[in-house]
Amino acid sequence: MNACHYSWAQALGWLISLLLFLAVLKGLPGLGISASTTRGSPDALPEEAACNPPHSVTTMREKLYFRIYWLGIYVGHATIEAVHSNGVVTITSGAHSAPFLSVLYKVEDFAESRIMNGMPLQFRIKQHEGRYRSDKETIFDLPNRKITFFNYLKNTKDEHTIADLQVWDVLSGFYYLRTQILEVGKTVFIDVFDSNKFLSVAVYVLGKERIVVPERGAVDTVKIKPVLHSDGLFQKKGDVFVWLTDDESKVPVKVETGNVTAKLVGIERGD
Repeated sequence: MNACHYSWAQALGWLISLLLFLAVLKGLPGLGISASTTRGSPDALPEEAACNPPHSVTTMREKLYFRIYWLGIYVGHATIEAVHSNGVVTITSGAHSAPFLSVLYKVEDFAESRIMNGMPLQFRIKQHEGRYRSDKETIFDLPNRKITFFNYLKNTKDEHTIADLQVWDVLSGFYYLRTQILEVGKTVFIDVFDSNKFLSVAVYVLGKERIVVPERGAVDTVKIKPVLHSDGLFQKKGDVFVWLTDDESKVPVKVETGNVTAKLVGIERGD
């Protein structure tokens, strides 16, 4: 694989992974939702997916559909579904490269986060991005101030004692962000545990823009720039810009990094 192809293919894997992180912004009222991912074709969107992004989070089940493009060429898709079940949140996300790309650089990522009573319980991530592989799990025991991290490919186990109870995995962490007022010029910090490391995510609020979303027309958005370097869900590096709906839901409708762009193309809601 030449250097140019390797660069944009890596960006695709990075961007798909980022979508798993950001899609949690939608559909977590009070952290009482559960989720699972469907691997159906991104071209077979349900009828409800053609609606405009909602102005509030009121449904018990929600699924987001994204398409990913490189220089305007479709290269992959991601789906994230969240469903409320007995006070437990289980968010399961999947992302896959397009068939033609998979021949050269396959991307197949899976991440799952479980939350109860406003605190993370468990986070599992499996990644297949070109030659890169990962299979990691984090168990949160916040009442006892302990976090246990498993790297199954390396057959290792590490335990950490924590002082601050407000620690998230990278999926549940953006629940905290969606409860914040995103004021232009301000920075929001989120403490996360990712890939056996404690990290601080800096989310820079850059401005407000009205952008055109496919099949939805003009949408008022807040443009942010999240910064986190890790070899977990954010193993790739580079500037990333995200456009969220400028309302209580903060739905990610567009993500850009380099020549790679992800666009929200559908939302499915129900009980």
